[in-house]
Amino acid sequence: MDIAKLKPAERVIEITHPATGENIGVRVTVISLVDDRLKAVRRRFQNKKIELEKRGKTFKADDLEENAIELLLNAITSWDWYEADFGGEKPAFNEKNVKMVLDTLPWFKNQIVEAIDDEKAFFQS
Repeated sequence: MDIAKLKPAERVIEITHPATGENIGVRVTVISLVDDRLKAVRRRFQNKKIELEKRGKTFKADDLEENAIELLLNAITSWDWYEADFGGEKPAFNEKNVKMVLDTLPWFKNQIVEAIDDEKAFFQS
């Protein structure tokens, strides 16, 4: 087995009701935290931290939260609202709508975080 060829694949997750665990009718496609497409995002975070430290400043909780949202925005590659809606509409997949849903629904955001934290799931054969 050539382990150099082992790369994480995108995966589709079903968003579930936070109390019942039943599918609510939203599918989200996500990429792994180790996916090459997230390298630039992680590098930006590191550069921002280095620049702050050079000026004698430190990262604040707000910075960490902003970074977490930005990482999620980049880790989500698409979504499909095939049954559920949000405020009476099926939101188009764009940065504004993704950010709005993540900011408004912490349980939705938590399911995305759990999915991208599950590294093993991105390497299923």
